[in-house]
Amino acid sequence: MPSPTISNNTHPNWILDPGLRKLNFLLLTCYLGAIVNGSISALISSLIANPIWYRDLAGLSNINLLGLVVAAQPLGCIAAFFPAPWLSDKFGRRAGILVGNLGMSVGFVAQVFCKTAGQFLVMRLLVGFASIFNTISSSALLLELAHPRQRGVAGALFNTFYFVGSMTAAWTSYGALRLASSWSWRIPVAVQLFWTVSQLMLLSICPESPRWLVAHGKQEQAAVIMATFHANGDAENFMVLTELSNMTSSAELDRQSRDVSWSALYNTPGNRRRLMLSITIGVATQWVGNGIITYYLAPVLQSIGITSVFKQQGLNGGLQIYNWLLASGAALLAERLGRRRLFLTSAGTMLVFMVMVTICSAFYSTTNSLAAGYAVIVFLFLFLGGYVIGLTPIPILYVNEIWPSHLRVKGTSVFWVSQAVATCFNQYVNPIALKSIMWKYYLVYVGVLVAVIVFMFFYVPETKGLSLEEVSSIFDRHHMHDDVEPREDVSRQSATPGSVTARGINDRSE
Repeated sequence: MPSPTISNNTHPNWILDPGLRKLNFLLLTCYLGAIVNGSISALISSLIANPIWYRDLAGLSNINLLGLVVAAQPLGCIAAFFPAPWLSDKFGRRAGILVGNLGMSVGFVAQVFCKTAGQFLVMRLLVGFASIFNTISSSALLLELAHPRQRGVAGALFNTFYFVGSMTAAWTSYGALRLASSWSWRIPVAVQLFWTVSQLMLLSICPESPRWLVAHGKQEQAAVIMATFHANGDAENFMVLTELSNMTSSAELDRQSRDVSWSALYNTPGNRRRLMLSITIGVATQWVGNGIITYYLAPVLQSIGITSVFKQQGLNGGLQIYNWLLASGAALLAERLGRRRLFLTSAGTMLVFMVMVTICSAFYSTTNSLAAGYAVIVFLFLFLGGYVIGLTPIPILYVNEIWPSHLRVKGTSVFWVSQAVATCFNQYVNPIALKSIMWKYYLVYVGVLVAVIVFMFFYVPETKGLSLEEVSSIFDRHHMHDDVEPREDVSRQSATPGSVTARGINDRSE
């Protein structure tokens, strides 16, 4: 029976610990993957609000072609469904980040010089394809490299950095609007290179995932990395030895007895439930109404009388700051409040404010009331506030937790591609629906939110405070390995300063 606490020589306050300070700085490599993803996704909303973009790219006046251009990024993501996890598993997380950044950089440079909508479409497809390599590998490296006691919060924070990228895109676009030339949209596109170049620079000094190294027979390299960053260079630290032992045992089981093919995602009842959760959560992150605001904020604001491009871009920039602050605060509470509670709070809050947005938009459409128009803006902010407290920080952390280590990258790939398919559909349909039925389209998302709440209440189990063995027991009650020994509940026992719980080691160090 493992001890409730495992000795570790790191300082309780990571800022005062040299090893953790260096590690957390290097983890910025991973967060840059989320930042560039946010920049790519949010920039299109700013471009839609820029009339010079339409003038410069021949063909954008066609509403169907515009929908394809907007949906091109998630279409590219879908195309990377199989090669992205294969590359990350075969050659390492760093290789996935490298390939993703090189592909995105080529796409950004080419976009700056595009002259037609068709050219821009092709380059957005390339950027979307490359981005999924980066995103999958960045999130995996983050969870597998972070210190065990920090991994829960570190994982929840990953997707909040999306808003750092979206803020940059929004405010760069706002400033560039003052340029009465093509550079009003070409500069924001070019600025995205800053993120890819920065990630490539940090990647050159960031270590590989210890979990991946152990799985490929490189235990010595993994031991050095964990000793350096998890125990200030002490290779004999008990926590480091425990982590290495767990990783080695898990890798051996993977090689001897576990199916790691794609069919393993649905070959047991537990995995089928995991698959259903990964797909549904991925779709829910995009089909609850947030896509209208994220990608088509300008048309939404025009529908309530805000036609000034500067006002639209200013509101978009303020919205990104607001979202980032709320999402980061919620991520820091992920271990205290639990995943399920944040999911349900998020969906319930969105439902209330989507109803209010619908009512106020309908009132404005019949009365042109300025007060109703501004009320829509207030409720849109509150609606997205509800979204980011649960559906921004929790999904990627939750999906990583529910899948066993040997299927984790494939499981998270299903999540990202499900999200991309949902985004692609919405981005193509949203402009057509908004133009045709305007505010009535919001009623569709009211219905979707009700369905999401019902699903989450009855089908999403809580994983807060559970080890991976205990999470597995939720899904695989009749498929547990014989060598998994029941353990006493240590969740109520707190670790002493400079130590981490055995629960934390088993939960996070696989």
